[in-house]
Amino acid sequence: MKRLLIALVIMAFATTAFAGANPDIRIYLEAAPNQHVHEIHPNASETFDVYVCLDCFGDDPINSGTRGTALLLVRTFQGFKLGQVNLLGGLDFGDAEVDPGWTLVAGTDCVYPDADGVVCVGVLTYLYLGVPGTLDILPHGLVEPGTGREVLDCVYAPDFYCVHANLGVSMPPNPGEPDCECEPANPVEDSTWGGIKALYR
Repeated sequence: MKRLLIALVIMAFATTAFAGANPDIRIYLEAAPNQHVHEIHPNASETFDVYVCLDCFGDDPINSGTRGTALLLVRTFQGFKLGQVNLLGGLDFGDAEVDPGWTLVAGTDCVYPDADGVVCVGVLTYLYLGVPGTLDILPHGLVEPGTGREVLDCVYAPDFYCVHANLGVSMPPNPGEPDCECEPANPVEDSTWGGIKALYR
């Protein structure tokens, strides 16, 4: 029952139009976790995995994690999706490639980033049939226009993601969104004691 409630909370937040503690979480696709491999070259009839990952959570120890997110994928390479697995440990529903997309929910505990600051939320397995193409991230479709990019943080507040990197299969990937980079969590001006004293002369 708790898991169903968490899934419903994500869907409820999917229609909100406000950001939580960190509106700049990045989402990206890669072929090897924490390696930032966004282009692969499998042989025809070969299977491969694609990881859906999030980073740029910021440094707030309470909110810096996720309880779930939702997305839609568009495939142009020739092949078949053989499976999709939620790596957050909770419920998931929908099909990543069928509108409105795939919703992934954590279990009873929030999922925090690893030592590299990354949470891989899902993995998909594909069979490649030999015709190159791409796999691209789009917003989840069951929402109002302009939303569908929510990441639910550890205190159940919605943050928003930007698309950092898509995946290319036997060709370069489509680019991510411009300016989808991690912002410094707490920018601090460089100052010295001498510089501070100089202000009062």
